[in-house]
Amino acid sequence: MENLGINLGLLVSQIVNFTLLLVLLYLLLYKPMLKMLAQRKERIARSMADVDAARESAAKAQQEYDRKIAEAQRKAQEIIAQAAQTSDKVGGEIKAEAQREAEAIRLKAHEEAEQERVHILAEVQSQIAALSMAATERVLGQGIDANTQRRLIDSFLAELGEAKP
Repeated sequence: MENLGINLGLLVSQIVNFTLLLVLLYLLLYKPMLKMLAQRKERIARSMADVDAARESAAKAQQEYDRKIAEAQRKAQEIIAQAAQTSDKVGGEIKAEAQREAEAIRLKAHEEAEQERVHILAEVQSQIAALSMAATERVLGQGIDANTQRRLIDSFLAELGEAKP
């Protein structure tokens, strides 16, 4: 091999050196590099799992939020409807009470007017009787029996009251 320009001792020492270098590189660089890449791969996988879990959690939270918003809107609509119903009921009660009070006031006023009319009529009849007794005394120049005159006036006024509608 010497003829080819290859030194066998040098070749063997270079092969041994190259093999030692490969073993050292494998032990010192390749294995730690593979271990570091495996750890990084594992961290990335965990991060991706955490991201997926966070995404699912966010989706669930969004669904819960939407459900609560829908529930709150439904409750608000119920409260509004109930308030409207209550206001209609209270309004109807107030209107009915006002109508009852108006009717009571009207009836009371009618009764008072009727009592006043009866009172005025009695007073007018009394005055007419007094005036007719005075007129009879003047015309005749003397008085007639007061009881007879009173009976005549009362019967006249009773006929007058019957003639009225």
